[in-house]
This record gives sequence, C-alpha cells and structure tokens, in this order.
Amino acid sequence: MLPTIVHGSSNKGKIQQRSQFSQSYKHTSVDGLETQLYRAVNYFLLLSEIFVSLPYDAHQHVPTDNNKKPNIWLILHIIWCIIIYASLIVAIYSEYTQVNIDLPTIHKPLYFGEYLVYIVHIFHIMISSYWGRHKCHRFLRTLADFDYNLVNFEKQPKYERLTCFLKAHVFLVVLFAIATVSVNYFYSNGIFLNYTRSLVVYLLPNLILSISLIQYYTLLYAIAQRSRRFNEILHAELSQKNSPRIFNERLQRIRLLYSTLQVFTKEVNNSFGFSVVLVYIGSFTNLAVNIFLIYKYVDAGNMSAISWIFYLLVWTTMHIAKMFLILYYNHNIQSQNNNTVLIMNEIGGQNTEMEDTITHFVLQLIINTRTNIVCGVAELNLKFITTLLTGMSTVFIFLLQYAITYEALKLTQNSGNPKPNV
Repeated sequence: MLPTIVHGSSNKGKIQQRSQFSQSYKHTSVDGLETQLYRAVNYFLLLSEIFVSLPYDAHQHVPTDNNKKPNIWLILHIIWCIIIYASLIVAIYSEYTQVNIDLPTIHKPLYFGEYLVYIVHIFHIMISSYWGRHKCHRFLRTLADFDYNLVNFEKQPKYERLTCFLKAHVFLVVLFAIATVSVNYFYSNGIFLNYTRSLVVYLLPNLILSISLIQYYTLLYAIAQRSRRFNEILHAELSQKNSPRIFNERLQRIRLLYSTLQVFTKEVNNSFGFSVVLVYIGSFTNLAVNIFLIYKYVDAGNMSAISWIFYLLVWTTMHIAKMFLILYYNHNIQSQNNNTVLIMNEIGGQNTEMEDTITHFVLQLIINTRTNIVCGVAELNLKFITTLLTGMSTVFIFLLQYAITYEALKLTQNSGNPKPNV
C-alpha cells in the first residue's frame, strides 16, 4: 500500500469544485480499480500459467494474504510444470548427443552454453514464480493503488490501452511461433522426430521466456504511463491559479507518489533482474553465432541451405527484439523522469516561493537511485546498445579468425599427408 499521506484529506473545503469526471468517480475504491485491472489482464495471466511463468491462481482476484489449502488444480499445474521441464531436459540431451555430435569444435561449446542457459532460465522462472507466488497480486494491487491516487487528481485509468499492449506483444509471439514452426519443418527435412525435438529444444523455452518477458514489459509500460500522467497533472497545475499553499500541498503529494513509483520501479527490476541477465547472456551468444553462420553461408554461396538461412534470420530477429525491448521500456521510464525534471524547473521559474519543495523534488528525480540497474551489472537504457554492439563485433571477429585459422591448419595437415600411389 502507498503511504496514507499521499491521499491528502486535509483542506478539502478549500479545493475547487470537482469536475464531472470527479463526481462520477468519487465512489471509486482501490478494490474496484483492482477488479478492473484484473479483467484487463486476465487472459494474459491465464496464458502465463499455461506457459509455466506464473503460478496457478495468479489470474484469480484474491487478497494477497489468502492462504487457501492447495487444491487439485494447483497440484495439476505443478505436475504440468514438471512435465514441461522434464521434456525440455530429455529433448536437449537427445539434441546434443545425436544431432550436434558432428558440429565443428568451436560450435559445440556455444550450443552447449545455449542449452545450459535454457535449462537454468526455465528452472528459475518456474521456481521463482512459486517462491514468490503472491508477487503478481501485490504488483497489481500497487498499480491499482497508484490509479486510485490518479483518480483523486482527476485522471481516469485507461486499462483498455494495457489490454491492447498485451495483445500486440502476444500477437508478435504468435507470429514468431508460426514462422519457427514453418521454417523448422523444411530445416528438419520433414523428419518428424527431428522436427518435434527441435521445437521442444528451441521453440518451447523461448515461448516461456517470451511470455515471462511480456510480464516485465507490461510492468515497465504501466510505470511509464503513470509517470506520464503525473507529468500531465504537473502541466495542469501550471495552468491553474491556485494559491501557493494549495499548489505546494498538491506538489508534495505528487512528489511522494513519484518517490513510491521509483521504489516500485526498482522492485520490478530487482524481481526480473536475474532473468534479464540470463536473457542477455543467451541472446548475446546466440545472436553472435547466428550472424557468424549467416555470414559463412552467404560467403560460401551455398544456396542449398536457404531454409537454414531463413531459420537463422527468424531467431536473429527474435533475439534482437528481446534485447532491444528490455532497453526500450526502461528508457521510456527514464525519459518520463527527465520530462518531470524539465517541468519542475519550469515551475521553479514561475513560483520562487516554493523553491524548497521544488529543489527537493528535483533532487529526488536526478539522484541515482539505481532503479534501472539489474543485479548490479548494467544500467538498462539505450546507451547499453553501444556496449552490446562492441561485444558482439568482438565475438564475431574471434569466430571469424578461429574459422580462418582452423581451415588453414586443416589445409596444412591435408597437404602434409601425400596421397598413396594408385
């Protein structure tokens, strides 16, 4: 729950008459907004449960302290999680021991590293979802609490935008799945066993990871939207002719709300921090190898491997999208924070009598609270793209030099063994 001070119950008689919107929403409660929020995201919560990235009952609108005894559906969902994970382990073992045995020496550890990341990441998602099984309810409750305060500032929550946001991302995941299923059929030469095993090894974990990341994107998107609405409120306050005392009161309430929103942002990034690190480890390695393989096939002019090239392009696009969207949605939050600083400076230029409050607010915004840093490793913003490109080019050059050296040594070895006379 947000601090009770932000509701600002004092001086109600001195505030101007509420607008028509305020009259229609004066009986709105946090529980009512939370119910609307659950309706907006209910289908996605169910989808997350199917793809084992949320515990059973996450879609149910229940209090966070509800301690019902486990029922049959909970037990079935745990069994479903075990089946999914066991299938992944068996398929990966079969793929590595039967299909990847003839790969070049440099490729084997890279593929093994990719499989290891999948195994660790999926296990982490399943365990963390049940370990912190009430976290989903708590996050949604916090968002509803923010929206209740926005209603007090005459800002209506627009949950239909959140629904559209989720549908757009789920649609992209469906497109990726269709493209992978289609291209993988030709890549597997129509052999059913290879086709099924490849889908379980590569498509299944990435679907689970994608659904889990959409949860992360959604929370970041919701935070950025609420920051934007706070900025709209600040702009509206500039146009009103309230007394300095009332203006200062409302500004203090907004500052406290913004502070709580920063804490919530940090908690969200901490909750998904380890998962984000694993995403970048897996996607970075996979992307570097895929770009190198595409270069090799194109350079060799091997058009017979066109299905393999399309297969690599699909996965390259997916990995780029995952890494970029994480940075993009974190960048949006920081952009709104910067906009708030500009607005506060504008307010300070017009209201010198509130200098202390404005200075306090600006310092709160510009101080490094490490809200967008995961696991103390990296700050998530678009500047991180430069670091990724530098690292990727380094790995690509290493793979290219290794391939050239390996081919040269192989050619030298072959030339040193004269053919026997016929």
